[in-house]
Amino acid sequence: MDFFNSILNWVVPPASFVILAFSWPTLCFINACEWLYSSFYSENMEDKVVIITGASSGIGEQIAYEYAKRRANLVLVARREQRLRVVGQNARDMGAKHVTVIAADVVKEEDCRRFVNDTINFYGRLDHLVNTASLGHTFYFEEVTDTSVFPLLLAAKAALVNFYETLRFEVKDDVGITIATHGWIGSEVTGGKFMLEEGAEMQWKEEREVNVTVGPIEDYARLIVSGACRGDAYVKYPSWYDIFLLFRVFAPNVLNWTLRFLLATHGARRTSLLGTGRPLLEYTGKPLLEMSPSPKKLLASPTHYSQLSPLQQPKWE
Repeated sequence: MDFFNSILNWVVPPASFVILAFSWPTLCFINACEWLYSSFYSENMEDKVVIITGASSGIGEQIAYEYAKRRANLVLVARREQRLRVVGQNARDMGAKHVTVIAADVVKEEDCRRFVNDTINFYGRLDHLVNTASLGHTFYFEEVTDTSVFPLLLAAKAALVNFYETLRFEVKDDVGITIATHGWIGSEVTGGKFMLEEGAEMQWKEEREVNVTVGPIEDYARLIVSGACRGDAYVKYPSWYDIFLLFRVFAPNVLNWTLRFLLATHGARRTSLLGTGRPLLEYTGKPLLEMSPSPKKLLASPTHYSQLSPLQQPKWE
C-alpha cells in the first residue's frame, strides 16, 4: 500500500493539472450559461419578506438598501435599535414596502427564535434570511492570555462556512443557501470598531493598521443580493482571491512567503488588546476606548441571538 501511494504521489498532481487545463474552458462555458439563465429568471423580491441580521451598519446596512430597491419587506435586526431606525427610514425612502426593526443579540438563541417567530407571525412567511453579524480581531496569538474569546471567533470564521456547506446537502432544494465571502472591504471592523454588550459601541485607538486599499462595500452588497436572487451557491468579492486556494494546495510555501511579506510589521506592533486579558483601559497617554451612548433563501457571510423590555419590542409598521 505504501508503494502504491508513493506512485500516486508522483502521478496524481501532474495528471490533475492536465485534466484541469483541458476541462477549464468547458467549465467556464457551462458556468456562463448557468449565470445567464439564472439572471434571466432571477427571483422577484417585491413583497417578499427578508430578515437581515447585523443591519445597523456595514455590509448588513448596504444589503438592506439593496433589498429595499427591490421593494421587499424588511426585518432589520441588530443590538443598536436607534441606529436601526435610521437604516430603516433610509430603506423606506429607497422603496422598501414595510420595514420592521428588532433589537436583538444574535449570539443568544432565544433572541433568534423570537425575531424569526415574530416575523412569521406578522407576515405569515419568511423568504430570505441574511446573516451578516460577524466578529473579528486584530491581536497576535502571542498577546492572548484570555483564550475564552477563541470559541466565538472560530464560530465566525471557517467553521461557519463548513456548517453551511454541510447544511446545503441536508436541506437540498428546500432551502437555497448562498455563502458570501470577501477580501478586505471598508466597514466598521476594518475601521477599528468592535461591539460591546447591550449594543454599546467601542472604538479602539491603537488598532493594527494594514496598509491596503479596501473595496467598496456597496458593490459587495449588490453582488450578494443579486447572487441570492439568482440562486448562486457562492458569492466572492473580489473573485480573483480564488487563486489563493490553488496556491494553498499546490504551492503552500509561496503563499506563506507572500502573506509574511504582506503582514510584516515595521517597528512596534500596534494592537487593540481585545482578548489579551489586559484591561481595556490600560494605556499610557490618552484613553484607549471611546464609548457612545425557515426561509426559502439563507445567506451566510463568514458570521452569527433575553427577553426585551417593552421599549425594545419590535415596531411593526
